[in-house]
Amino acid sequence: MDINYYLAQQFSPQPCWELVSLVYERELHAVPVNYHATRRTVRQMAGAFRIAIHEAGHGFVQIAEPVDLCMVMLGRHAHIGVHHCGVYFDGKVLHAQPGITLYEDMSVIRDTFAIVEFWAKPTEQGA
Repeated sequence: MDINYYLAQQFSPQPCWELVSLVYERELHAVPVNYHATRRTVRQMAGAFRIAIHEAGHGFVQIAEPVDLCMVMLGRHAHIGVHHCGVYFDGKVLHAQPGITLYEDMSVIRDTFAIVEFWAKPTEQGA
């Protein structure tokens, strides 16, 4: 995976799901869940992620340990829940914030986010 390609991309003001979708489209030739570019509050993003991953039945399962190209669902506080996402690759997480795309070590991610979940389709986790 060419990390520099993704780091050079520009996304909308709410970029994380766009980045995940782009990675899945380019690397796996599939989009994880349909993305609708709309401005959302953090709580609305949390709700959208819950529906997209936890409740929609798109074939993703939560896994205990990350594998390359799994989705990383993130939340800063337990009372809001998951509201940010990225893609795990080679021990780091590729994720996009407004105005910047980052590729950060898991230690930085765990220091920044209280909630860190890994999600993959069974074929991505070697099942």
